[in-house]
Amino acid sequence: MRTRILIALAALGALLALPAFAGATMAYTTNPTAGSPNRPLIVSDDDGANVRTLNVTGTEPQISPNGQYIAYSYIANKRTWTQELRFVNVATGVMVDTNLVCSGPEWAPNSSAVLCTVARWGTEKQGLLGTGINAVKPDGSSTIILPANGLSVEGYSWSPDSSKVVWDQVAIGTLPTKAVLRSLNADGSGAVVKLGGGVNPVWGPTKIAYQRITSALVSGTQVQRSQIWTLDPVAGASSAAPLTDYRAKGLIEGPFPSKWSPDGTRVVGEVEGEDYTQPVYVNAATGRIRAFGQQGGTVVGISADGTQALVVVTDFGASTQSVWASPLAKESSSLLLKNVGLVSVTANWQP
Repeated sequence: MRTRILIALAALGALLALPAFAGATMAYTTNPTAGSPNRPLIVSDDDGANVRTLNVTGTEPQISPNGQYIAYSYIANKRTWTQELRFVNVATGVMVDTNLVCSGPEWAPNSSAVLCTVARWGTEKQGLLGTGINAVKPDGSSTIILPANGLSVEGYSWSPDSSKVVWDQVAIGTLPTKAVLRSLNADGSGAVVKLGGGVNPVWGPTKIAYQRITSALVSGTQVQRSQIWTLDPVAGASSAAPLTDYRAKGLIEGPFPSKWSPDGTRVVGEVEGEDYTQPVYVNAATGRIRAFGQQGGTVVGISADGTQALVVVTDFGASTQSVWASPLAKESSSLLLKNVGLVSVTANWQP
């Protein structure tokens, strides 16, 4: 793939004056608007201090675990909402446009590449024909993990050593109750490994956490219910076992895994429902669920010591978002940022 490298002259001129960029641990944008989806990318320290604006615009910024790069989406066509994958070097301001329509970047733990979602569309009548997964390096080179052909993908994750990836897949138009997990070497080599039914996998230090979704009838309405399961990727599908036993009510769906604590003792995520989210953590040994932080929060990061989560809280009435450092213990959360879009942190984030 031919890669265009666009170098911002202002960033080059200021390169020697900005060595602190390499120490940034948070990346985010202000809240986008319908008329201006691409917003300046901003970096800061762990606690939101030392705010610095980069000379690029976009959305969905994901800072690499080592803090060197930010992968982000650039809305190249507002009418079709075409999301073009780009990278920017935090220290130098050098931007790489991959020319690849690939969204939802997820960094490898060793910061070598991101996984992202590609889509294939047919005619207006046919609609979406499939979504797949590419692994893309910061230089723009790309490896196809799963072709966008007849399947729908909801989530994917890297192994701790960045050598393998896991994802869920289901046939287009099929309910997530039928989703299955697959795994493959990150370079695309070898055979695909079947890991059984599940969706939204999150690979932890020793196990993979994921959802299994079922359906229930509530007052004549079909609703979804979910539990967190885990499996040992070495043992494979035979090791799959339920972790939680959540008794959902009404339109509440159930727990959703977002992150593992670095020591593998907790799964952090949310309980979700219609216009409702609540951050929770789950004891990985007992399955016990505990709520923390504010209602309306979504977990997007975990501290290096595993004691706090980075939580984005949405005010559904005002359509605004704020960012909080929320201890998993019974302590008050700390407000870090207001009026943000999406936010991400490095592996050593510690507010």
